[in-house]
Amino acid sequence: MKNYFKTLAVAGVSALTVFSSCEKSENNNTPNPELDGEALAQFLTENNPINANGEASGWDMPEWAVDADYEGTQTDVSNADTLPQVIDQNLTLAAHSTWFLKGGVHVKANATLTIEEGVHIVDPDEDGVSYLMIEQDAKIIAKGTAENMIVFTTEDAPTKGKPGSWGGIIINGHAPINNGDDTGRAVPEVSGPGIWYGGNNPSDNSGILEFVRLEFGGNQITADKEHNGFTFNGVGNGTVLRNLQAHKGADDGFEWFGGTVNAENLVSTDNGDDSFDWTEGWVGTAENLYGKNTTQGDRGLEGDNNQNNNAMEPFSFPTLRNVTLIAHSGNQSQGLKLREGTKVKLENIKVEGYPTGVSIEHNITLVHVHETYFPEEGKEPANSFTVNNLSVSDAQTPIEYKASR
Repeated sequence: MKNYFKTLAVAGVSALTVFSSCEKSENNNTPNPELDGEALAQFLTENNPINANGEASGWDMPEWAVDADYEGTQTDVSNADTLPQVIDQNLTLAAHSTWFLKGGVHVKANATLTIEEGVHIVDPDEDGVSYLMIEQDAKIIAKGTAENMIVFTTEDAPTKGKPGSWGGIIINGHAPINNGDDTGRAVPEVSGPGIWYGGNNPSDNSGILEFVRLEFGGNQITADKEHNGFTFNGVGNGTVLRNLQAHKGADDGFEWFGGTVNAENLVSTDNGDDSFDWTEGWVGTAENLYGKNTTQGDRGLEGDNNQNNNAMEPFSFPTLRNVTLIAHSGNQSQGLKLREGTKVKLENIKVEGYPTGVSIEHNITLVHVHETYFPEEGKEPANSFTVNNLSVSDAQTPIEYKASR
């Protein structure tokens, strides 16, 4: 089959009919095992459809955000109150007040936590992992301003703040995911009795996050799992996410586990793993993303579909517009790693300093690329994996295709 691909490459791409053998089997949602992923990766490498030499402008860091070397926000905790660990009725945190976040704080169904501008929420660096969780049917209304951000941080942050000092913000919604049970729900990584995410309501509304900065999150959950800065579990598109920053966390800055929520103006600075990450069928739109690392960090962006079944539906299929990803010196990773069957639409993407600009991995992901750029004769392009205006600089390998699974 590899020789077959080479023959097609020489003959040109207009007569490609190579995927008659990769139809889904009748009894499950996995591809026909006759698909030769190595041959497909080789074909895409030799006939690379994605141009890494665009003139993308990306998106510049906004004035309201702090730079990657910012040491943290100093807070006055002399008059701080402590948030209750169970919020089961409406609660408002008044503008410019300061609150301790001790342990896991859960906003329960039918309750709304309102956070006004300039509020500081501080982890006191005590035993236990602090985090804020918005459970299904609860809401958070956190509306800061550019001049008076809402800040989650740790006590004496400029001198004692370090990645992983506390957890992060976790929102659980009712929007579709692709790893749920018969009811469409799954148990989140941070869990407890009766805590779920996912469902069948794409327009579910978990509230508003606007002008919020998280500092030094990413505390360990288990031996192999850590909190993210912002975690969106099955969050619906009735939720508003705008002008948010995750700063110096130990894991991902932002991660979407399925859902339909849209977002705009997101900044991830010096986070320990990926700046932005998605999996489990996220299908929202994110516009204006800026990721920069100076001392730590892995990938700029990691996009997955479903780890256990790369062909699981609904496929992850987000649209990302206006993205800048900048690596720290010594980073050995990828600007974008797109794998495990994800679909995607990328527009105006600027990648700087990563040894590999874009890595596209796993057979089903490669199929999406092929069906978009090299459709079978007589078929319309699938448009399930499109990249428009990509700029990759200072990379040893601008684009790579890797087969497996």
